[in-house]
Amino acid sequence: MSEQWIPFTCTLDCGSRCELLGLVRDGRLVRIDTSAGLDPLDRPRLIPCARGRAQRRWLSAENRVGTPWMRSATGELVRASWQAALDAVAAELVRVREQWGAEAIMLATGAGSGGGRGFSGASAAARLFSHWAAVTQTVGNLSHHSATWVELNMLGQEVPADDRATLLASRLIVLWGNNPADTRMGPNTEHYIRLARDRGAQVVLIDPRLSDSGALCDVWLPIRPGTDAALVAGLVYMLETWGAVDRAFLESHASGYEVYQSYVMGRSDAVPKTPAWASEITGLPVERIEWLAQQFAAVRPASILPGWGPQRALWGEQFHRAMITLACVTGNMGKPGAALPGVGVRNNRMQLPRLPYGEHRAARTLHNASWAQAISQGTLAPPIKLAFIAASNLVNRSSNTWACLRALQSLDTVVVLDPFMTPTAKLADIVLPINTDLERSDVVTGWGSDMHLFASQQVAETPDAARSDYWVCAEIAQRLGIGSVYTAGKTPDEWLAAWRSEPTDALAALDGQGVLRYDGALRVALADFCRDPGRHPLPTASGRIEICSEAAAQKGLPRVPSYVAAQPNPPEMALPLQLLTPHHKLRANSGHGGNPWLRQIDDQYLWINPRDATARGLVDGKRVRVRNALGVVECPARVTERIMPGVVCLPQGAWFSPDEQGVDQAGSANVLTSLDVTPTGGNTTHSVWVEVERYD
Repeated sequence: MSEQWIPFTCTLDCGSRCELLGLVRDGRLVRIDTSAGLDPLDRPRLIPCARGRAQRRWLSAENRVGTPWMRSATGELVRASWQAALDAVAAELVRVREQWGAEAIMLATGAGSGGGRGFSGASAAARLFSHWAAVTQTVGNLSHHSATWVELNMLGQEVPADDRATLLASRLIVLWGNNPADTRMGPNTEHYIRLARDRGAQVVLIDPRLSDSGALCDVWLPIRPGTDAALVAGLVYMLETWGAVDRAFLESHASGYEVYQSYVMGRSDAVPKTPAWASEITGLPVERIEWLAQQFAAVRPASILPGWGPQRALWGEQFHRAMITLACVTGNMGKPGAALPGVGVRNNRMQLPRLPYGEHRAARTLHNASWAQAISQGTLAPPIKLAFIAASNLVNRSSNTWACLRALQSLDTVVVLDPFMTPTAKLADIVLPINTDLERSDVVTGWGSDMHLFASQQVAETPDAARSDYWVCAEIAQRLGIGSVYTAGKTPDEWLAAWRSEPTDALAALDGQGVLRYDGALRVALADFCRDPGRHPLPTASGRIEICSEAAAQKGLPRVPSYVAAQPNPPEMALPLQLLTPHHKLRANSGHGGNPWLRQIDDQYLWINPRDATARGLVDGKRVRVRNALGVVECPARVTERIMPGVVCLPQGAWFSPDEQGVDQAGSANVLTSLDVTPTGGNTTHSVWVEVERYD
């Protein structure tokens, strides 16, 4: 019997890259684990979550796409040969370009496979069209659009996050709408928070629900969704009243604070932003607001770690503007233990080779938050006629599922590349089966808060007739007359071998280690600017942090990070419950949504407070209906004190599964979310109101 452990990593869109080992026995993957050994303080293990460990269950999932499928004359998907499917895809691409122009083709991609050298997922498909024609492409970040816009507006740039190890210097850590226990954002985030807490740091969770990250925290402060800027204003009011504002930092490092101060103290609108004012809006008792203000006044250094959920709301930009402003007011920036409350992503700056792109760029773009609306309005010229979808469960991941479904159904042809028969694949005219991380080799970079590099090796054989994205796109390229340009005559293994023959420093070190860490001196964001703003100004108009912004006003935002009330309910509906749609701890967006093993561990539930459940006659574990003007979903209820009254929670990513009446049976959250966007174009999936009803 032959047996070996083979290193690899997964490329799920979770904000982490972790050390995985596949135990291959007689050519068959029988176990997934992680590297052994202790967790030293300076180099803790990159420990994977259940999603990474559960990938072996993908190999036998009944929704795995093993062969190509094509829609028959009767409208049903039937199995097809690779030659027939690839010939049909190429023929349709040529037909649409000749009849309507290349702009009538929409390339829609996602983060279903990322971090590699260009062989898989979105990059493989984008390279195909870059060598062939300028098509329409979907663009825009659904995860942190508003937060990124705020960084560019207030700081003049995207700023890489502090290394997580700097949290060890924190005396106060505030997880503000941040749930690292579920969403990860670096495999070591929880590790360092725990260590900091063991060393005496106090950890506070500000969130409408007591997420699993509550296990890391000393205090939970539940507030109403979308009211975070009001809480910040109340805190700053108290700090101003006590004389606890870091005036020196504001005067030397920030611009426009006096305008925000005027708003907070009520001089600009005759409404002082007292704790009582903030309490009425947020639902947080006055004494808890005063307590939190006391912590910010007395405890240094403090790290404010905002999540991305709160900025996915109608006025989501105000959340991140308020976070950065609070850090300025308290002087918690540019020092170890005082993390910049920015987007939270560390840009990976390793100098690595990637597959070359061609000369064609997008002829036009459609935003990921509103592509369906753009198609359905009928104003595009030329109209979209063909969708080429890769590494994206497009229907599931986009807001307003029914609008997305109708938009795709209006097209002549939909082509989907995916390892699984997702809800999007079921709508396709041609489905091309793709392999998974387990079934291919690549060199993969970390992201989130990491600066790591992985030699990810193939640990399982590809089942049936599934192929890699690279192979599929190369075959289509061959039929389009650009095969040799796309591949340069090389397979992925040959590309990797060629790069290693003249390696970069990173690849040379990777060959020796398997996992390469850039663990040198700890990075503290904006350290140079905070130490000497005169010598290291920011790339903003003032060279400082822009608290008051005319550019924001031009976008329809307030000039300062003030609280703006969202429209609470559609006037015609008067729906009473605000819906949160966070990430699920056992899915990466909709990735793993079809993994039966993980669904057995923790399936889809609607979280609801006992007070709201009792008023509606709801019983824990029993199915309920959740509805608004956009759709209806069914799922079991989880009646729990871990969510505040007036708010319900339905994690996003469950695979859309409507019955004959159009009622989704899976609890797919985006059935209920709208196509509305923020003033700068971010999605608003947390500005949704619903009613919940008992369903027997």
